[in-house]
Amino acid sequence: MKEISGMIRLLFSEKKRLFLSFFFMLFVAFFTYVFVDMVQPIMDEMFLQGASIPEIPEKKRLMDAIFNLLNITKEQIAASLPFVLVIVIFGKGFFTFLSSYFMKSIGMKAVMNLRNDLFGSFIYQSAEFYDKYPTGKLMQRLTNDVDKIQEALSGSMGEFIREFFILIALLISLFLKDWKLALASFVIAPLGVIPLLFFSVQLKKRGLKNQMRMADIYNLLHETITGNKIVQAFSMEKFEIGKFVHSTLNYFKTSLKLALVGSMSSPFMELMGGILGAIILLVGTNRIAQGHMSPGDFGSFMVAIFLIYTPIKRISRANNIIQQGVAGYERVLEVFREKPRIANAPDAFSLPDVKGEITFDKVWFSYTGKRSVLKNISFVVKPTKLVALVGLSGAGKTTIINLICRFYDPDRGQVLIDGHNLCKVTLESLRSKIGLVTQELILFNDTVWNNIAYGITDIPREKVINCARAAKAHDFIMELPQQYDTVIGEKGCFLSSGQRQRLSIARALLKDPPILILDEATSALDSESERLIQSALSHLMKYRTSVVIAHRLSTIRKANTILVVDQGKIVESGSHNELCKKGGLYQKLYELQFPKSGDLFE
Repeated sequence: MKEISGMIRLLFSEKKRLFLSFFFMLFVAFFTYVFVDMVQPIMDEMFLQGASIPEIPEKKRLMDAIFNLLNITKEQIAASLPFVLVIVIFGKGFFTFLSSYFMKSIGMKAVMNLRNDLFGSFIYQSAEFYDKYPTGKLMQRLTNDVDKIQEALSGSMGEFIREFFILIALLISLFLKDWKLALASFVIAPLGVIPLLFFSVQLKKRGLKNQMRMADIYNLLHETITGNKIVQAFSMEKFEIGKFVHSTLNYFKTSLKLALVGSMSSPFMELMGGILGAIILLVGTNRIAQGHMSPGDFGSFMVAIFLIYTPIKRISRANNIIQQGVAGYERVLEVFREKPRIANAPDAFSLPDVKGEITFDKVWFSYTGKRSVLKNISFVVKPTKLVALVGLSGAGKTTIINLICRFYDPDRGQVLIDGHNLCKVTLESLRSKIGLVTQELILFNDTVWNNIAYGITDIPREKVINCARAAKAHDFIMELPQQYDTVIGEKGCFLSSGQRQRLSIARALLKDPPILILDEATSALDSESERLIQSALSHLMKYRTSVVIAHRLSTIRKANTILVVDQGKIVESGSHNELCKKGGLYQKLYELQFPKSGDLFE
């Protein structure tokens, strides 16, 4: 029920259009009523003229009021009925068009806002949210699940309401014509409610399971496409096809069960209509013989009964789609319920201009809440100094970087910049002070210019070019077909690894932050490019606090302090020469990389 009420609230976000749509739906119901009421004069005044008809009591009919309004006499009824019929059919079609158009526009607008809100929710989620939800499944939430909601709101919800109004109009028509016959007709009708409720529950349950299977397909598709080089390098094409076929087979099975339940509802309603028709024929012939209704009234009654079948069938079909939309909305709500763990505190303040001192004070951290990745880490990075983090893979170096950027919060202890606890400052102000270049190259399918000036539209051209020069990227950019206006492809696929890395460095430099973080920033560069970048970075690092992770120890020998991280602890710290004299883990790592070096010291 919460999901249904939530979807209804989406519709009420466009109150004016919703009111107009409801207004036009009432006209659709009105013209349907008139159409049914016209059967009586068509039969009694046109087809049965001169026939022997039992005397019946006078009844108030809508058509009589319409004839009086149009000044049509009893003698003129037969001649005017065809023209009135055309007007009624045109009116019903015209108002059906208007109600459908406005309802679809409401659904499309509501779903557009929902999709935008959902994307906004993705953007502001913490890093652990993406650890929990695979990319493919998030894509499925934003596409397939939202499409199901749109299908329910734009089409089926409007159809459900319109057909409900028509159903009410037809029921009113039945009871006004002969309430006793109407009551007899609906002796069996309540029995259809229980199976209809059963179908609704099953459709929602199976629809939810079906969309989960589609999410598996999206996730597998994303992994296979992004990892296509590995798939081909290991000749795993058949293996991946097998996994995909298995996923599509599971989706097919759940879809088949969903189709089975959905297909059962319409035949059931047809059976109900047949039984109802048989009861009416038995009772109705008796009512005519007793003189309680004319053949025209009975014909009008029968038309109304059989027309009732259409809205009931459409309501049942719309309900099937709505239930699938409800299942999609439930999955979307699951994302909205995920509140970012990393968010601004209620009393958070903007981080002022900083010198760049970074302090870790007895920090403990674990990703899962079980095994600690960092264990009682404490160190201080002085402003404008270069600190390097070294150690074996999995030692905790990148985790330290993640805590500085506040992608995660420590379990215990605190991380400070210039004495300000990062948990107490706004995320935007913190990250505006940090320039980050990661080992994983993140570039967008856009121009070189837009990748460097990411999100900045009014920046001077010279500033962007100067940053590109500093990152040793300007020369290769000028050799591209459209230079700075060249589109570099998805993840920069049209560039070499070294070129992509230099663009990432240029983007960080353009930010001109007081704190610069380089996570294996030169790992993708060849020796010549690395030499050029190191030369540029050594000049830039003089004016800002720099934290560098590097597996190539030759690149950080001039660091003011080297912190050696091992199994979540800082086991050594000092300059390159000091650490080499200690004969500890750093010396072993250095000797592994430079086994022929006769002298460890500069």
